[in-house]
Amino acid sequence: MHRVALLLGVGLAAATAAVVAIVHGQGKDAAGFLGPGTLVADVNLVLEVVLVAGVTFGLWLARRGNIEAHRINQTSWVLVNTALVVLIMISSMENVALTSASDLASPRTAITWLHATLGACTAAAGLWLVLQMNDVLPRSVHVKGWKTLMRLTLAGYWAVALLGFATYYFFYVG
Repeated sequence: MHRVALLLGVGLAAATAAVVAIVHGQGKDAAGFLGPGTLVADVNLVLEVVLVAGVTFGLWLARRGNIEAHRINQTSWVLVNTALVVLIMISSMENVALTSASDLASPRTAITWLHATLGACTAAAGLWLVLQMNDVLPRSVHVKGWKTLMRLTLAGYWAVALLGFATYYFFYVG
């Protein structure tokens, strides 16, 4: 069953990459559908909302004792998130490149960097958990407090999503 989770996750990440490629093909400044943002930003925001709903649904699956469905669900969403981070979010950081620590005095820059830092930690924790739960990592590097790490990672996804809304606001609304 581990193979099913990984194959589905990789397939959904590839589909996400295809959507991002199509969106990028529309041009960097293509108008979004939510109003003030670009198409890339709007698609990313919507996919991240769906992603947070998806990982939260995974918590429900685990609490109901459906661990195999939980594994497949979480693997899929974490790999979709990885695709979004690699294909959209990393390159968007060039808009807030730091030249000195004083750059962080700007709320737009500070919120974006907080979002990116917490997002990187959350993405790394999510990937680690997915690799562990699918027996890709050797047992010697498995996290012993994995339930706590899962809860912290879910909280991280929520915090990153809220910071993502703030980032969208500072870039396109405020």
